Amino acid sequence: MAKPELTKQLIADTFKRLVGELPLDKVTISDVVDACGLNRKTFYYHFEDKQALICWIFDREFESLTDVNRNNTVLDELIGHLYENRAFYAPALTSNVQNNLSEHIFRIIKRSMEQDIAQTLNGKRLPEEKADWIANFFANATVGSIKQWASSGMKRTHPESYADSFGIAHECLEWIVQRHVGMK
Repeated sequence: MAKPELTKQLIADTFKRLVGELPLDKVTISDVVDACGLNRKTFYYHFEDKQALICWIFDREFESLTDVNRNNTVLDELIGHLYENRAFYAPALTSNVQNNLSEHIFRIIKRSMEQDIAQTLNGKRLPEEKADWIANFFANATVGSIKQWASSGMKRTHPESYADSFGIAHECLEWIVQRHVGMK
């Protein structure tokens, strides 16, 4: 791993450790750099702010989850990962600051919904505005549901059953897309 990546990983590991000791909103950039033995300039060289760090951590962890030999969907992987790391991700998802993790996850889920729509269309045409609206609708519903789950500390449901619930949403997405194929 190159030195910049090692520095980023040191900052990320330290941040996650501190979040295990303090509420996420109480962990400051100063806390992180002091614990790393770095200066604030180094932090800001690598990350715009604490939210950018959270999103970087999520991206690194999430990209390592993808297993092409399994039939899991993006949502299955996402729910399982969030649940396994709920001490970190529940507060990160319920934070209402600008550029937060839920906005970041929205973009990931929307891309997944767009892929699901394209696959469901199987070469058929759907007006772009309708496809975009459907993807936005289902991505917003999914993120809203995940945020609600996070606000309860991700305690009330086992991740497998929670991920199964998204299967229902996927069936609805397929039905809506198929119903609107060819409509103007």
